[in-house]
Amino acid sequence: MPRSLIAFITALALHAGMAAPVYAQGRPVPYPLPEAPVVLETINARINVSVVAEGIPRPFGFAVLPDGDILVTDRYTPALRVIRDDMLDPEPLQGLPAIRTGFHSGLLDVEAHPDYTNNQLIYLTYHTALETDGEYAITLGRARYDGSDTLADFEQLFIGTPMTISGGSRMVFAPDGKLFVTVGGAMDRRPLAQDLARLEGKVLRLNADGSIPADNPFVGQADVHPAIYSYGHRDQYAVAIHPETGELFHAELGPLGGDKLNVIKAGGNYGWPLYGYGSYNDGEPMEKLPREGFESALLIWQPGIVPSGLMFYSGDAFPQWQGNLFAGSIQRGRLPGSGGLERLVFNENMWELQRETLVTELHQRIRDVAQGPDGFIYLLTEEDNGAVLKLQPAQ
Repeated sequence: MPRSLIAFITALALHAGMAAPVYAQGRPVPYPLPEAPVVLETINARINVSVVAEGIPRPFGFAVLPDGDILVTDRYTPALRVIRDDMLDPEPLQGLPAIRTGFHSGLLDVEAHPDYTNNQLIYLTYHTALETDGEYAITLGRARYDGSDTLADFEQLFIGTPMTISGGSRMVFAPDGKLFVTVGGAMDRRPLAQDLARLEGKVLRLNADGSIPADNPFVGQADVHPAIYSYGHRDQYAVAIHPETGELFHAELGPLGGDKLNVIKAGGNYGWPLYGYGSYNDGEPMEKLPREGFESALLIWQPGIVPSGLMFYSGDAFPQWQGNLFAGSIQRGRLPGSGGLERLVFNENMWELQRETLVTELHQRIRDVAQGPDGFIYLLTEEDNGAVLKLQPAQ
């Protein structure tokens, strides 16, 4: 549907007092992206929000590289797209392996190596089809991106256990060079996330070459996959490393409310599907944490926001936000058009002081968030017309 028509339908709905988005053939019509930069007011900043590039259907992850190029995963095509000089290349990068696509599966996250400037290495998570019909596995791959149109030296580093229900995946490098990878697929009430022989609902810890660190918490234990670092997770689309402590922060989706922010401990069990803070999808309340032997959340979102993407801000463009934690939000309370960007402020004890939701005026599903080399904040929207947005101080 043309953007001009979407804008017209939305305007009619608002004029008539209807709650947008309006619906066409039973599906919500997404809000159009702004045609020009928009200035928005926050508690302590005026921000200019602009569209860097658009036209990526349902993207999932992105990486803003040191030279300013932006790599974006096109989940279902599947394809890896590149934005150069604020222009989306119409042709995807070549050199990807065969990727299994389907419900919540496909090409997922992309992450640059901490020494990318020197080694040009990027990492991808995706699903690989297995020989058994209907089964596939989370996979970690690595390649070199030198700015050309083709990835070089692609290699599969790690492949997980068979699965039949998939979810998203996120990656982040720790200060010691280890790579944390989240694995979804434990969305329903089956105890997959509690099964230590499987990888659904787990956080993995790997070496940069895909091998398993010898000091992982379950190495050497019978019937336990040695890559597992923590377990008892549902869908988990957000990870970040605290810039001072080096701790792994992690956002997780509750089924119906009770989304949570965790600080991940080695070997920790975070409860799903036994305990949580919200309700199951049928409305039945969950038995609540804390419980002995299970890790409690640092904070929860009630109603849920579907957190996706996580970042500690450290740039100079917004000095008043240094050290703040930002989380993307797909929607609040399962309401279409209610996505935004969460800003969380903590004190030195990591006690929450302030929580603010930004850019809700755009009514976009915010799938990922990143800080660019220019100190600006970049957002990835997950829509049929997915886009990269840029947040910078307004003049």
